[in-house]
This record gives sequence, structure tokens and C-alpha cells, in this order.
Amino acid sequence: MATQPTASMRTVIDYFRALGPRWGLAPETTAAHALLYLTGARLGAAEIAESLDLEIPDAQAAIDDLVAWRVVEQSGDGRVSADGEPWDLLFAGMDERRRREIGPALDALSEAKTVSESDGTSRKTVMRIHSLHTLLVDLAALGNQMDQVSSTTLKRFVRFGGQMSKMLGRK
Repeated sequence: MATQPTASMRTVIDYFRALGPRWGLAPETTAAHALLYLTGARLGAAEIAESLDLEIPDAQAAIDDLVAWRVVEQSGDGRVSADGEPWDLLFAGMDERRRREIGPALDALSEAKTVSESDGTSRKTVMRIHSLHTLLVDLAALGNQMDQVSSTTLKRFVRFGGQMSKMLGRK
């Protein structure tokens, strides 16, 4: 049986539905993820479709996307759940985004860096390519370092940074 979202749940689901495209995700995917997280239930495509007023194929596509992003747990019967702390979900999404985007960007910039030194690219542009490459190397290293720290520690660190910003009068 589908969960009928309450008004407050609908507000959260609608917010994430609108946010999805800004993150490069289908609105149905982020709406389904919000529903799964809020209910804490294991739901199938038909239940998600009914709860979110979607067609079943759209709900299944959302499930497939969430599984590909590794932010839901899927059981043998195809039902999914989004358990855990919001921080864990955030870090899972960041991990997948890093895997999908930083790695390929680093590969492309590594190639451009190598080729730029012998293809007639101006010295100024070569330096800019090198700077971009260095940025991506640093971001990849930061991501790898984050993997070594628990989500509890990272949460404390981020909260501490927020408190420091308030104390220093920065937003």
C-alpha cells in the first residue's frame, strides 16, 4: 500500500523534485529519494508511483537511477529503501558524483596537459590547463582523504565550521 504524503512531506518532496534538475538528476528520481528517506520504508515502483502521482515506468526509472547512484538499498524483490542519516546520503551522493565527474575530468585534463605542450598551444593557455589539472588533482585527493574520515567526524567538522563562520560574522 502506498504512503500518502502529508502536507509537510509534500513540501520536502516538491523541494527535492525541483532541486533534482539543478543537480543533473531527473525530478522523479529526487522526489522518489525524498519519499523513501522520509518514510523510512522499503517501497516498490508501484507504491512510489502511487505516492508521487507517477506512471510506474517513471517510478521504476527513478529506482534504477537511485540504485545507480548507490543511495538506496535494493532487496531481492526490487523494493528499495533510503535508510541512514542525511549525512550518509550526502556523502554517498558526493562519492558517486566524484566517481562520475572528477575521474573523467581528470583524465581529459591530463590528456590536454600532455598534448598542449607540443601542439602549438600558447604558453599562457598551457599554464591555464596545468592550473585546471592541478585543481582536479587536489579535488581528487581531498575526496580520497574524506573517504578516510567517518561521516560523524565530517559532520562535526562542518558544524564547527558553521559555528566559526557565525562567530566571525560570515554567512
